[in-house]
Amino acid sequence: MPLSIIIVNYNSLTDIINCIKSAAQFSSSNTFEWIVVDNQSDEKARDAIINLYPFVKWIDMKYNAGFARANNEGIRHATGDAVLLLNPDTLIINDAISQCYSRFKNSDFVACAVQLLNPDHTPQITGNYFMKGALNQLLPLPYLGSFLRSVAFAFKVKKTNKTQ
Repeated sequence: MPLSIIIVNYNSLTDIINCIKSAAQFSSSNTFEWIVVDNQSDEKARDAIINLYPFVKWIDMKYNAGFARANNEGIRHATGDAVLLLNPDTLIINDAISQCYSRFKNSDFVACAVQLLNPDHTPQITGNYFMKGALNQLLPLPYLGSFLRSVAFAFKVKKTNKTQ
C-alpha cells in the first residue's frame, strides 16, 4: 500500500461519504488504504460507510479521544509508506491525492500540503504569504480575522508564497 488515508469521524457521516465518493471517481483511490477512526459517533455511521465502501478500515476509539489522538491511532494501524491526514469535509478534485502523492514521493520533502480552495474554487489564503509568524493565528478570530482577510484580498493575496 503506497498511501494510507486517515479520516477522523465525529458525527461526520455525510461529509465522509461525500469525501470518499469524490475520491472514488478516480481509479487511483483503489490503490490507497482508507482508514476511518471513529470518535464515538452515531453507531449507524460505521454500517453506512462500510456498506458503501467495504474497503474502508474502521477503527472504533470507543470514546471521543480528540482529533490528534484519533489520528495517532489511525497511524498505528496504517500500512502505507506515507500517511495522509484528511479532514472529513474534504472534496477531492482533479485526482489531487494521487498527484500530490506522486510529487511527494519523488521529492526530498518529509511532509507536504495542498492549496485549499474556497467553494468557488478560488485559492484560500493559507500559509504565510500575506502575514508572517503568529499573525496567521489571528485569521480565525471574529472581526479581526475578517478584517485581515479583507486587507489581504485588497492586495490580491490568495495563495501561499511556496507554490510547490
